[in-house]
Amino acid sequence: MDSTDPSQDLASWCEVETAALRANVEALRQQLSPGSLLGVVVKSQAYGHGLLPCAREFLRAGADWLVLNSVAEAQTIRAAGLAVPLYICGPVLPSQADLVVGTQARVVLYGRQLALALDQAGRVRGRPVRVHLKIETGTSRQGLPLPAALELARFVKGLPGLELEGLTTHYADIEDTTDHRYAQHQQELLQEAIAAFASQGLAVPMVHAANSAATLLWPETHASLVRVGIAAYGLWPSKETYAVALQRCLDRAAGWVPQLRPALSWRARLTQVKEVPAGAYIGYGRTFRTTHPSRLGVLPVGYYEGYDRRLSNVAHVLVRGVRAPVRGRICMNMLMVDLTHIPQAGTGEVATLLGRDGEEEISAETLAGWMGTINYEVVARIHPDQPRLLRREEGLCEP
Repeated sequence: MDSTDPSQDLASWCEVETAALRANVEALRQQLSPGSLLGVVVKSQAYGHGLLPCAREFLRAGADWLVLNSVAEAQTIRAAGLAVPLYICGPVLPSQADLVVGTQARVVLYGRQLALALDQAGRVRGRPVRVHLKIETGTSRQGLPLPAALELARFVKGLPGLELEGLTTHYADIEDTTDHRYAQHQQELLQEAIAAFASQGLAVPMVHAANSAATLLWPETHASLVRVGIAAYGLWPSKETYAVALQRCLDRAAGWVPQLRPALSWRARLTQVKEVPAGAYIGYGRTFRTTHPSRLGVLPVGYYEGYDRRLSNVAHVLVRGVRAPVRGRICMNMLMVDLTHIPQAGTGEVATLLGRDGEEEISAETLAGWMGTINYEVVARIHPDQPRLLRREEGLCEP
């Protein structure tokens, strides 16, 4: 074992391939309309990949903005010395106004109470806070209907501690279907809002709405800024998004489908390998019983670490490039796999829970299918306790 390999003393860990992150940024930038900025979403620990390591790699690769969910994430970025435009897309409390000013982050705004708190903090510090008003176009989450948004914009214009910088919205189902009429309706409502703001003399320098799917499929939505999330990590938002992208290339007999490279792998070491007889029950609830003498391997990962209990008796891991079925229920911190057909496998060997080993691969989409969920949840729910190591050309290293 390489003495410089930081994984040698770890029972389980994630690997983030930096070359894949850079390649994804390049592929996405090639999709951008002229003049559009590339914002990369690094919220929620960069979709489970690790906030700071990914933020640094995205910036090195040419990302223009970073998009966050919280003030705490903005503080982490600034404490690391990263001088980049930050946009907080999640809720901000009025009590956090001074912290927002300290990070120089932009925030999404849809209420007077936060506006007043930000205005006061901005005036005290002598640094106006840039705010973006969210237009409700049909997601019924954050945001305001157009009349209320116009009223709030006029209110903001009267506050010297604020600067109205942007209008934004968020698509409800653009990645969930190949029928994009609803998303087109949302885009039309955003355009109506832009026109209404202009007609009332409310200048707004920036407009942004495009998520990963819109960035990949709709150049007309790119506007001032795109907010790319899952695609930056090498995962397609959905099979529907990929299907539409492929069909458009076929229809035009030209162009290309962006090649996205998954960046994250998840691995664990076999902590025990044991022989069990035919008829042995495995795990809680006795949900699996052997039909022949078997070799079982125990891995130190369970639902606490983010390996979902729904994978019980369904999933596989990879050992020596061979699929090893999960047997019995996933425990809180352990799972069991069948190694009977891999006689060479022994204690201490590495199993791949997510990623590639030889010619075999277990993708986030595969795990999501077994779990009945989406690839977003698969990667985002890997527990922060699992160390994130960077895989560079020279090998694994600490972030």
